[in-house]
Amino acid sequence: MVAAYLLVPNALFRFLLGWFVPLRAFQGTKTDEITRAVVTLFFIFWFSLLLVCWVPGFKSWPCPFFDTPQQRTSDYSIVASGLYSETMFKEFGQRFWDAFWRSLKRQGHFLCWYYVFVVFRAFSMGFISKRYGRWRRNALYSWFADVYLLPHVSQWHAILTGFTFPEKTTVKADVLMSDDAFYRGEIADHFLNSDGSLAGLFLKEPQRFVRGRYISERNTWGTTRPLQRFWRQIPSAKLYLLGSQIVNLNLNYEPPTARTDIVKKYVDSFLEGYKGATITIHQRPFESYLDRLKRKAIENMKRRSE
Repeated sequence: MVAAYLLVPNALFRFLLGWFVPLRAFQGTKTDEITRAVVTLFFIFWFSLLLVCWVPGFKSWPCPFFDTPQQRTSDYSIVASGLYSETMFKEFGQRFWDAFWRSLKRQGHFLCWYYVFVVFRAFSMGFISKRYGRWRRNALYSWFADVYLLPHVSQWHAILTGFTFPEKTTVKADVLMSDDAFYRGEIADHFLNSDGSLAGLFLKEPQRFVRGRYISERNTWGTTRPLQRFWRQIPSAKLYLLGSQIVNLNLNYEPPTARTDIVKKYVDSFLEGYKGATITIHQRPFESYLDRLKRKAIENMKRRSE
């Protein structure tokens, strides 16, 4: 009963929801898993039960048979008594088996609709979850998302993608590795372990900081050239970095209209139990297209003069 009503539909719900957004990995006991399943499926269960018991169309399909509230009560009483007591089982005789098969058919009828509504709920939740960035300014939606939707979503997905922003947002990262290597680039994809920890990052248009030359110039001259001169393009479409070797992530969100305070909400709760990395979030100041061209022209002039 626990598997049919809780574990299987909860697994189905999370599997289908995972088609739309990466899900948060939960670590806990079987009791914790059952508790989460109850919270997730509570309203779906009672909604399905009300429809099957009281709405004509749902009562008669897909397993139509004559049934009344009195008949249901009697059947469940006979089945429960027969399963509990061998004496009662023998006393009921054929009545037990008649009640048992009617109860089985009744439960199959209910489970059919129950699973249909679980699938429908998973797809609808996935659809509106993907649109969090666009719809979060609506107070009612924002409250519903924070209470029900977002606890299912992976924290890394909220942090490392433009999920929380209303427009297409590029996430760029400066990554310090455990061997003191320093990389930067646009986050193209990320991967998670079964426990929800970060397994690795794909950086697009990756660059590496030439730290040895930077330290040598600083020690020799007491100063260095502009830091931009020490970044070297890596001849690779994408660079994969192991999550277990990442020490620090410095994230930048573009365009500048992105609100980093939305992401901070996830970071604060996420880092409470995570010891693998520290995360810093920056929001770059607004810069128009013409200002960007002027800045790049000045930088090129400085490089030529050097």
